[in-house]
Amino acid sequence: MIDGVVCLPTSASNTFVKCNTQRRDALVESSLSIFIEGKGLVSTDELTFTYVFKWSEGADTWGGELAPMDGETIVIPEGFNLLVDIDQSPLLMAVIVQGALIFSPEADPTHERTFNAHYIFIDSGRMEMGTSEFPYTSKLTMTMHSKIDDPYLPIYGNKCIGLRYGVLDMHGNEKTPTWTHMEATVERGSTSI
Repeated sequence: MIDGVVCLPTSASNTFVKCNTQRRDALVESSLSIFIEGKGLVSTDELTFTYVFKWSEGADTWGGELAPMDGETIVIPEGFNLLVDIDQSPLLMAVIVQGALIFSPEADPTHERTFNAHYIFIDSGRMEMGTSEFPYTSKLTMTMHSKIDDPYLPIYGNKCIGLRYGVLDMHGNEKTPTWTHMEATVERGSTSI
């Protein structure tokens, strides 16, 4: 079962199951369960399958409407997983994430993607730019736009990514070294370390 929808197996082994699922008729939280006749439920090691709607698929993703344009606000409802697969977003006023906003890297490590907004507010949802197991390996620039006199979100401010009871997962390529020890004090005005 994937998201409560039967997924009929076409092949399987000790390490994989291949199945054909049906279309989801409602927005539900992502779930995966595997049941083997005569054995019971199988552990999935907390792995799941996520149905996503691609930003680029236009009316299919955006409820029959056009994709968002500059100055608009988008709400990603609970159970809706939006995959950002466009190279540059419009400058959005606000992005409210109650479902999932997912940035997936391209195979080309030099591929560049940009995302622009005044506010991003993750409200019991998830925003993912790579995970610890699958880091974001191409280039992603996220720019938050605002002026000093723009409205503030209470508690969070303006030009912000706010998080309330949700998950913000950001993992990129590992950088080494991430820190070092200094063998001597560096005096003010020094030109080398």
